[in-house]
Amino acid sequence: MIYDASKPIGTRLDVDVVIVGAGAGGSAVARELCAGGLDVVLLEDGPATRRFRPNYPHTARYHMQEAGTILAEGPVTFPVAAGRGVGGGTLINSAICFRAPDYILDEWAEMLADPRFDPAAVAPIYQEMEDRIEVVDLPLAIAGENNLIIKRGVEKLGLGGGLIRRNTPGCVGCGICNFGCPTGGKRSVDMNLLADAQRDGLRIQADCRVEQVITEGERAVGVIGRLRDVDTREERGSVEIRARKAVVLSAGSLGTPRLLWSCGLAERLGPVGDRLYLHPGSGLVGRCDHEVHMWKGATQGAYIHDEAHPHVLPHTLSAPPEVFVAQSGRVGMAAKELLTQINHLCGIGVMIHDKGKGTVRARSNGRVKLSYRWDEHDFEILKEGILLSARVLLAGGAKEVFITGHRTKTHSSTDTLEAELKTIELSQLNLYSAHPMSTCWMGRDPEDSVLDSRGRTHRMGGLYVIDAGMFPTSLGVNPQLTTMMVATLTARGMLEDLT
Repeated sequence: MIYDASKPIGTRLDVDVVIVGAGAGGSAVARELCAGGLDVVLLEDGPATRRFRPNYPHTARYHMQEAGTILAEGPVTFPVAAGRGVGGGTLINSAICFRAPDYILDEWAEMLADPRFDPAAVAPIYQEMEDRIEVVDLPLAIAGENNLIIKRGVEKLGLGGGLIRRNTPGCVGCGICNFGCPTGGKRSVDMNLLADAQRDGLRIQADCRVEQVITEGERAVGVIGRLRDVDTREERGSVEIRARKAVVLSAGSLGTPRLLWSCGLAERLGPVGDRLYLHPGSGLVGRCDHEVHMWKGATQGAYIHDEAHPHVLPHTLSAPPEVFVAQSGRVGMAAKELLTQINHLCGIGVMIHDKGKGTVRARSNGRVKLSYRWDEHDFEILKEGILLSARVLLAGGAKEVFITGHRTKTHSSTDTLEAELKTIELSQLNLYSAHPMSTCWMGRDPEDSVLDSRGRTHRMGGLYVIDAGMFPTSLGVNPQLTTMMVATLTARGMLEDLT
């Protein structure tokens, strides 16, 4: 059952486990624990039901943490997106489902001295998750020309990639995944993992922002949250959940460390929030002689993989006209001219497997505070990814390309683009991130990590962190599927520990 601020679950409850956060991690944990017979309550800051409309301000208000206003501060400032609601970021992501590369899993298994993370060991869990959230190949019929340009380009150049597997068995190609699927074709976790958990007794309290982790000595025993009206954000009371067995924080790589710093618990737990990876990136736009309509077809439905460039993952850039022009970096008459060409434009977003790191803290008002410093090597990798993407767009049908940013030039060949990339500054680029991770990472050394390989905090009993913040390293691919896999693996370990 799902409760909201107008009809709350109560003011004080005693349960086996309380989970904070209803996204990819929290939903997978809830599914396992409830199936194992535990009494579980899940608290979620966002709304109880989907509040989808096809425009960005509405999506930001209801389904993005801090209304989509989170910025990574540093030498170059750029936005970072994180979802909220019963379904978390899976409600508004592009539904991309990559497994972690084997070399990443091998590295984790070695770092953690835990063979449970070996590629062969986690493959059945990946398969289980893919089956349950209904991951399918993108059909050509609904791919859209924006994705097909990339598909043609990688095939012509003999590169890896092509159309992406996504958890969208009912996709009709309307191109607005990031605003929430209007048809139900995307299988966000509210439709599967959370539904399974609810069938086994899970109770969900939405509209509840957890502000305190209750501790007794060196053990976490519960949480306190404030209920707020979904529309006005007026306070409607509070709820205290006491947990007999465990407290699980699954508020995401930004939300979990923000909570721990805000409630004063972070310094007791070690380097909380000290290793933020973001998969930051920028974009490349192509202009074609034929019509493309980049907002039609599957959102981010194609990608490029080149073994010579293993640390970049370019995939389709797709947006409605008004959002696209804002992302392009063009202003004034240049933006007006771009709008006249909008039907003929295609795009690629270039994401990197970053070495640069950031931090997550809480401001005095409880909002998240991010800092991030780029690694010089990462900027070079990004430029290589932009050049690779240009080769693909031009091979796939584009006649000219330009980088999304300020004072960037238009090119009909990769030679002139390569010359521009040699002189371009990072501050010129429109940068973006939607994959925060590794802020409460697993490790063997309590002095240099927050969690052990079973998701337990080193320094406090009864407290688990189970979201993308667990990752020991930057992942290199879109994280939703791996978050579900690691959360499922961790929850099964919890059942061994707690029952």
